[in-house]
Amino acid sequence: MNIYIACELDNSEKKIIKNNLKKHNLYFSKLKFKKIADNNFLKCEIVFGNIPPDWIKQSSKIRWIQLESTGFAEYSNVKKNFLNKDVIITNLKSFFAYQVAQTVMAGIFSFYRGLDSFTLLKKRKKWIGDPIRTKLEILNDKNILFFGKGSINQEIAKYIKVFNCKYSFIDSNSKKSFSIKKVKKAEIVICALPGTSKTKMLFNKKMINSLSKQTILINVGRGNLINEKYLIKKLKNNDLKGAVLDVTAEEPLRKNNPLWSCPNLILTQHTGGGYKDEIIDKVNFFLNNFQRYKKKNKLLNKINPMKGY
Repeated sequence: MNIYIACELDNSEKKIIKNNLKKHNLYFSKLKFKKIADNNFLKCEIVFGNIPPDWIKQSSKIRWIQLESTGFAEYSNVKKNFLNKDVIITNLKSFFAYQVAQTVMAGIFSFYRGLDSFTLLKKRKKWIGDPIRTKLEILNDKNILFFGKGSINQEIAKYIKVFNCKYSFIDSNSKKSFSIKKVKKAEIVICALPGTSKTKMLFNKKMINSLSKQTILINVGRGNLINEKYLIKKLKNNDLKGAVLDVTAEEPLRKNNPLWSCPNLILTQHTGGGYKDEIIDKVNFFLNNFQRYKKKNKLLNKINPMKGY
């Protein structure tokens, strides 16, 4: 089989793929994607990595694409517009659950235990000490609201049990009035939703206004879930305890983006899913799925671009 590798790999990671796929023709991308599809890609039946969506319609041979991400918003209209019905797209659903969940916990503790403030004070060489103690909080018994019932929020729910937190979930079947009622009572709101037409700007002015001054808003889903301009306004007015954004509408942020200077905001720069063995584990996931493909077994994490998951 001809296989196109569109991931950024070092020599040791390429070696793992080569050793496992010795009987197949491998074509490694130079990662500088152009509008016109790479000739090597046009030879291939299988892709590992995130190619430009427009390349798909240029190929008559492509049959399976294994994405190296969970998100696939750029492919959401592919099936509808021009994707051959025999082409399968699989993603890395649940792959990043542990990592993102732990980033969320780090953000929560940063606000409750003052770590974000202490970092700034250290930079300014300013000692405050005892007066800060009364401003610190603990996670115990907090009311937490999850938007999304996927693997990330399920993992966070496991972590918070030890703190005796009260929590509930909002999903696509929840009524809007029910959601706002829950939001008003929540002290921590965690969004781990996919980017679909239903979730776009879910946190509009009305929803953000429903948050209390003691709420921490966390978004590890998609950058288009939140009205960032209004969120900035609320944070600047101290109308929220804080926010943690792993994803933003603009990535990377330009130098003049107001999020950079927004108070009470932690930006984790879409690194929530990162960890030391990330690339090797992605390679192994692909190789495992490849064995399924070769044996004509059901592939892991097949997505439906029309549904958005």
